Amino acid sequence: MQRINKLDGLRGLFAIFVVLFHLNINNAPFYLVNNFFVRASYVFVDFFFILSGYVISLTYNQSILNGKQFVYFIKKRFIRLYPLLLCSTFMYWYFVHPIFNKHNLLLALDTLFLTNSTPILGSDIGMNYPSWSISSEMISYIVFATCSIVAIQKRKTILIGIITLACFSILAYQQNYFQTGYLGFVRGLACFNLGYFVYVLAKYKYTLPNSLEFIMTTFIIGLMYVYHTATLQKTSSIFLIQLLIPICFATYIWVLIKTNGILSKMLQTKPFLFLGKISYSVYLNQALVIGYSIPKLYRWISFTNGDAKKTLCIFLLLILLVIYSWATQFLIETRLGKKIASILKS
Repeated sequence: MQRINKLDGLRGLFAIFVVLFHLNINNAPFYLVNNFFVRASYVFVDFFFILSGYVISLTYNQSILNGKQFVYFIKKRFIRLYPLLLCSTFMYWYFVHPIFNKHNLLLALDTLFLTNSTPILGSDIGMNYPSWSISSEMISYIVFATCSIVAIQKRKTILIGIITLACFSILAYQQNYFQTGYLGFVRGLACFNLGYFVYVLAKYKYTLPNSLEFIMTTFIIGLMYVYHTATLQKTSSIFLIQLLIPICFATYIWVLIKTNGILSKMLQTKPFLFLGKISYSVYLNQALVIGYSIPKLYRWISFTNGDAKKTLCIFLLLILLVIYSWATQFLIETRLGKKIASILKS
């Protein structure tokens, strides 16, 4: 699958902010986790969906034309996502919620059957809470591949457009765009399809002013502040603000594809590329590392207290998460993934 380095780097950065959002340390320092940007960072999941839709469209838009190619595509995406999903789910269950009962079994099955973004097995987000988005991702792959077979060229764009409008209509009816659990697949599919339209818009050769990188970055930060404030105040226009966020992310990706400014160059440096490389592992491992490590770190660090102790806990947790994710990226995503692929080919 094709990769765009600067977008990979941005995905890695946003994955870290999603981790910070999930850190529920009471009265943790404002500058680390309780500022508006981090408190609204769960919206970056939509960036991940849109980026996935763009990259999949860029790689496979002309490659799925019959049933055999459909099966090959789904199998390839399944092998890419499922090994780490399986590992992280059982690790989370064993180390964070080590209770074998009917409820936990249902949560695990909901995750492992890739149904925890649908109402099929209930309304929960499954075992290992970030995994609902992987369910939504797989559903988006199936819809994309199906559209590729049943409609070609302009008809495909029209069909995907109709599905996208239907998804946003469902979310509008719910008056809450940021759905997870049983309606998470609708949100994910809407964003994934936005990524397809970014592909349609960006496939022609042209450039945009590099200044748009700074303008869009500033606008998105401002939008996140407005959204966070509106959430606290429970304003009536909150759904319209929510709706603007994925549209801005899609525009942001389009701008970065067509520019080569300072931000583009920074996102292609080694630290950001490393974060991008391990971002899937970071995303799926975060619940395990947070749930298992934070209570122990907070108990073990006894030489300081207050904000200093909480800050140290957060930095140590991020270091542990990066190291562990580096290992799972290499051992499970890469080596085990290749092994499974070779077995299935033979």
